[in-house]
Amino acid sequence: MTTTEDRLYYFSGSADPPPGQGVHERITDPARYAALAGVPHWRRMLSNFWPAEFTLGERTYRTVEHAFQAAKIALVDPVLAERFALESDTELARGDGATARRHRKLVLLDDAQLRRWDECRNLVMRDAMRAKFSRHEPLRAVLSATAPAQLWHGVGRGQPPTRIHDLETIRDALRP
Repeated sequence: MTTTEDRLYYFSGSADPPPGQGVHERITDPARYAALAGVPHWRRMLSNFWPAEFTLGERTYRTVEHAFQAAKIALVDPVLAERFALESDTELARGDGATARRHRKLVLLDDAQLRRWDECRNLVMRDAMRAKFSRHEPLRAVLSATAPAQLWHGVGRGQPPTRIHDLETIRDALRP
């Protein structure tokens, strides 16, 4: 459970300063996060774009972003959504998270499909993140080492960061 006001920020293009020295970060005790300091690009590892194969349902995805976009597109065209899964052996499936994101509009959702997506999108994201961190011990160790800080995702200039409560919950559930 997150009990401090410590804040760590991450995104797919994060720089690699020590914990607490990233943009907007604040921590009260740097020693608490010493394990992170020895892991190159630990912030990027928390990102949905970090390549780490995992299985969700009956499909294998290269990144959380691939699984997320596949689930959305499956509401309109399940066959097209398969292109995001590694079993399809497509260039899209083998691409990075940014590639998956760029293909988010392969189809357009109508109003009813958008409502369905809004109802399930958080569950899809949570399940994909849980699968990613459950499968990979080094990633699980990085996530665990962020405790007890709040985890914030920075999305870019001009857009406010978002606290990712689900990732904190996953962290707390996966900790030994």
